Amino acid sequence: YDLVGSDVAAYGGFALTLPFNLDDSGTEPLLTAVTLSPVIGFNMIMNQGNVAEVYSSTTFSDPNQTNSQFIILASNINAVATDLANTTQSITMGYPSGETVPPDSSMLQAFNKIFIFRDGQTALENDNFFSPIVIDSASIDTLTVVTVNTSAPHNLAIGNAITISGVTGFTAGEDPNGTFVINTVPSTTSFTYVLPGGSSTAVPAFTVDASSFISPGFKLVASGEYTQPVQLAPNTLAITDGKAVATFTGGYSLISGVSVGDAIEIEAVGTSTLTVGQDFVISEVTESPATLSFYVQEPNTTGNGSTSVIFQQHISQGLGFSHMPAPEYATYHQRRLVMPFKYSVDDTENTFTYRKILDEIITSDILDSDTYDQIYGQFRFNAGTADFNVGLHSFSDDKLIVFNRNSIHLVGGADQSATVQLITNEVGCVARQTIVQIGNNVFFLSDNGLYGANFQDLYNLRGNEVPLSSPINPVIQRINKDIWDKSVGVYFDNRYYLAVPLNEEVVTVDSNGVSSTRIIRAQANNAILIFNLLNKQWESIDTTSAPDWDISNLIVAGKKSNRGVYAVNSLGGLHKLDDRVQSKDLLATKIPVSGAEDKIPYSIPASVTTRQFTLGSMDRKRWNNLELHVQSSIDEASDLSISAELENLDTIIDLTTLSALNSGTTLNPDEDVSVRARIGNKRAYGMQVTLNNTIGRPRFRGIKVGGAEAFRSTNKAI
Repeated sequence: YDLVGSDVAAYGGFALTLPFNLDDSGTEPLLTAVTLSPVIGFNMIMNQGNVAEVYSSTTFSDPNQTNSQFIILASNINAVATDLANTTQSITMGYPSGETVPPDSSMLQAFNKIFIFRDGQTALENDNFFSPIVIDSASIDTLTVVTVNTSAPHNLAIGNAITISGVTGFTAGEDPNGTFVINTVPSTTSFTYVLPGGSSTAVPAFTVDASSFISPGFKLVASGEYTQPVQLAPNTLAITDGKAVATFTGGYSLISGVSVGDAIEIEAVGTSTLTVGQDFVISEVTESPATLSFYVQEPNTTGNGSTSVIFQQHISQGLGFSHMPAPEYATYHQRRLVMPFKYSVDDTENTFTYRKILDEIITSDILDSDTYDQIYGQFRFNAGTADFNVGLHSFSDDKLIVFNRNSIHLVGGADQSATVQLITNEVGCVARQTIVQIGNNVFFLSDNGLYGANFQDLYNLRGNEVPLSSPINPVIQRINKDIWDKSVGVYFDNRYYLAVPLNEEVVTVDSNGVSSTRIIRAQANNAILIFNLLNKQWESIDTTSAPDWDISNLIVAGKKSNRGVYAVNSLGGLHKLDDRVQSKDLLATKIPVSGAEDKIPYSIPASVTTRQFTLGSMDRKRWNNLELHVQSSIDEASDLSISAELENLDTIIDLTTLSALNSGTTLNPDEDVSVRARIGNKRAYGMQVTLNNTIGRPRFRGIKVGGAEAFRSTNKAI
């Protein structure tokens, strides 16, 4: 087992994972404390010097790039997407003018969109993710309409959000750079957008070069008064190789309210082979000619295509329809978005009213993130009690688990047929991001520690009586309860990783020998607790003494060799855990500005403390020796110090070092050795052993201690 924590991939990081489960009985965990430090990783690159903090992050898979997976970090001024297969490349995604991402926001990928939820504010969405496109030319007319041309087809559509950067040659007040929504698409190599403000007096042409790019951007989701969609009746519907193209000869005004990603339903099939009630998602919208496209599994049409086909966007089944109600988070469940229903949507765009109801959720329509049914799509739990929603988890068989602060509920089905069941009101969840499903268990952090609720008796949820964290309850009690709602958990490689804010106890001794304990309260997640599901034991408690490091999120992402757990810190550090094998990390916790990257070599001090050995007896023992099996890392020599902590009589003994036991030399790279140290017949009730690495990265393989009861005589001891 690694004595020193592993690390990461490019510029900075965080160290972890020491699995131990050995003792004289073979059942108790040896490890009681581990102190590790940062590992290598990579940082989001922001060119603005006023970036304050990263407030949300998520993993993202581009459906158009099968070999790519991204992690997106959202700061207060823009979002950065990093391709895990090529960490030197990043895509900066802007927000609409005047919009920011505040604290307590969250991100989610659903419906091939990226959402940023901002509690009480209109959510942001990106509905078309793409690699940056070089601008060939750009110009502006006297009505502030900017035309952008590309040398190759841009594959963008009306309503897509874009971020323009690197364009120069403009006059003050008419900056074409920023984030906008595409207004028209005259051709496959051109599009237009409108600058805010009055008429333009700038020169018609802007200056572009190799640094002038079109990148994805975010836009505000639909808000304001909700209006039901109208029927869409194309003149022809042509299907070629699975792509259906609906053409409207009456002009673009007939489909101006339709956007890429909208869901539509077939109402009349006409002469086509479609079926009434089929659902599709719009993949493309063009202005000239006026068309919309979607993908089907139907045979090709002949001639000009089918006629008399009628479809429309989904219509809610109840009476109280609204747009997205400004949630703080949402969960994808059975082709819907489910979210807290704390705010009602006002008729004026981007305004909301706080409902003063904290235990209610609402679901979107199927494949429609903009439509919410307030009659059949909302559910309330424990109304009138001191309870509020904390998290949601989508389970199998159309089941949704609702975690409140003091209770857990189960929702089955959707719309009118949905049922609500109280699971328990004896335990609740304190941190939404700790909710993780592992097999038939759902892990979550509660007031009593970490619980693993299992599905038994035909998937009826029952909470285990004893929390999984009971063996490390003293550590759980150190969690700062003022901010433990920020705790984060993920599952990977048969381990549950739980990032928590641990308070630190500092013991000081004054000149008179009087000791006192001072509590330093954690200000953010600063430790990772790791539970091994193979041996059902807590295997390590990982912390770091590095400044400016915290764990705002844990994300499982990547493909093939890039797959792993990534830790995100609030200053933009993105670190892959358990990846680097060297004894020193290259630590970078701050966001580099203008490409300036601080890479600081950082030694990893690590400590392993065994459980206390008592030989299964209350009597005093004579402790005389220990045997240690260690192995050096493959490319570095190693050394460690050994100490023993005795209880009753209490004392700490600095025993020796590995090099002293190994003929006075460090352990060569990739070598293993079995050494024995004498303890000197020290008398005590119990003993535990601590190992501290001093050189390299030794691997701890096993330990055995030797002792005997101090009094074996049948006569009374004097």
